[in-house]
Amino acid sequence: MRILECIGQRAAESRQRAKLAGVEINRQASNGRRHITTWRPIHGWSDRRVWREIARSRLPYHPAYDWGNRRLSCVFCVLGCTSDLVNGARRVPELAASYARMETTVGADFKAGLSMREIIRRAQVLEAAEGPAARPPAGTAMAAIVGQAVTARYRRRQATVYGLAV
Repeated sequence: MRILECIGQRAAESRQRAKLAGVEINRQASNGRRHITTWRPIHGWSDRRVWREIARSRLPYHPAYDWGNRRLSCVFCVLGCTSDLVNGARRVPELAASYARMETTVGADFKAGLSMREIIRRAQVLEAAEGPAARPPAGTAMAAIVGQAVTARYRRRQATVYGLAV
């Protein structure tokens, strides 16, 4: 059996991902019965190219990007960057508090060198400095990369196709 695994990993996302090939055999998952090829079709893409393709395709993107997340995964992913984790703690403080309690129970930090208590502290510092996090306008992330004109066209098409407010 031949399987093509398509993954949206990009070289620009991390040093580790930059070392990956655009196409490779997934030797760990392949065996005598199945041959798995991993294809990263956007591996060489820049942030700008990704956002231009989103705008061109007319597909919606996750609002977490408008909130300022650099990447999207679980709200508290141990592989996430600190700013995304702090962003998560501002949006769902009750879940962050639950993680902090679990840290105490298991006696280990959320991730090596960074406790959830510290993530919560940083979120609270931002809340004190900026006030409660307010939902940014839709299209904020896209406009920062590809500009207002492209974003305005995208938002108008979103309104037409999905019935969203512009």
